Amino acid sequence: MSKIWSKEETLWSFALYGTAVGAGTLFLPIQLGAAGSVVLLITLLVAWPLTYWPHRALCQFILSSGASGEEGITGAVKRYYGRKIGNLITTLYFVAFFVVVLIYAVAITNSLTEQLASHITITPSVRVMVSLTVVLVLNLIFLTGRHITIKVMGMLVFPLIAYFLFLSLWLTGSWQTAHFTEQLQVTRQTLHQVWISIPVMVFAFSHTPIISTFAVARRQRCGDGAMDNCKKIMKVAYLIICLSVLFFVFSCLLAIPAPYIVEAKEKGLTILSALAITPDAPAWLGISGIIVAVVAMSKSFLGTYFGVIEGATEITKSALDRVGVKRSRAFNRAISVMAVSTITFVVCCINPNAISMISAISGPLIAIILFIMPTLSTFIIPALKPYRSLANLITLAVGLLCVSVMFIG
Repeated sequence: MSKIWSKEETLWSFALYGTAVGAGTLFLPIQLGAAGSVVLLITLLVAWPLTYWPHRALCQFILSSGASGEEGITGAVKRYYGRKIGNLITTLYFVAFFVVVLIYAVAITNSLTEQLASHITITPSVRVMVSLTVVLVLNLIFLTGRHITIKVMGMLVFPLIAYFLFLSLWLTGSWQTAHFTEQLQVTRQTLHQVWISIPVMVFAFSHTPIISTFAVARRQRCGDGAMDNCKKIMKVAYLIICLSVLFFVFSCLLAIPAPYIVEAKEKGLTILSALAITPDAPAWLGISGIIVAVVAMSKSFLGTYFGVIEGATEITKSALDRVGVKRSRAFNRAISVMAVSTITFVVCCINPNAISMISAISGPLIAIILFIMPTLSTFIIPALKPYRSLANLITLAVGLLCVSVMFIG
């Protein structure tokens, strides 16, 4: 392995980038655009540290546990806190990412119905049919198998990133500084907007599911030097992630008038839909926008869905074991897929607001796992004492602020 930089490290940087840049990137401009320019500037300042610090802390938490083999977050929690707390964190992990699955499914359905609305009247029965189609198609892709699905998802990463970069550059021709300066004032609501935007920031920049795999792989490859190698890769990957995502966000918000962003937020649409409904938007933007939005969210849906189904399968097994029923893993998995799919279909029909779901449930639960658990552990677990730092303290405080939105936001 090269002392400076290796091909393997490049591949892991792309893996982190590809996992982080996706559907969350489509929701971030909507929240920040509706919140105002001051919140956007604060995000610019804190994006890199609040992406790097929590993911670094989670890596430290996993690698310092001494867990062997393929054990990741769950193995580390059980080693430090015991089986009961480990099961609790596993349950939180499942719920957090189950809600992510629901958010993506609802957003895909909304994007498709918004496109259909220009051709037909969207009645409740039409929404039911679109919701059913979305759930069935995503499950058919899922049932082709993990290997094929992940391979296809990997192939989609670079075209999606290329589209985001192309669109960011193309929009520079439509930039109007007035869109930014008109909202550049501090009011009594500014701090409130910063606060309620934290869960969406956490959601947009989080890629918690891959960190466990990343840490385990680096431990197997680098041994005692795994943490240093993880930090090296993460610093580069997160710098590129933050620069490209923030450029995309700024470019969109300088090109789109605020009323269209607010309308998209109220309808639970993505920034690409907001672009498509602006006056004089070219036809190719509406067509390409809907395709990219659906593909990006489907990619993120499937990437999360595998973990959700595995978690649901374990929960189903435990529930059946308690009543003395023994079934095969295939049976438990089939029941889990049907249950998760049914709930997803019902939620798509109900159509809760996607950003409200992120703020109220998904963002705070991800913050518990990513921001609070690994940093709080440095002040509780003696073995993690060397990792106590001001950065971890700030990360913990931001995590607590994020969780507070769930209860009083």
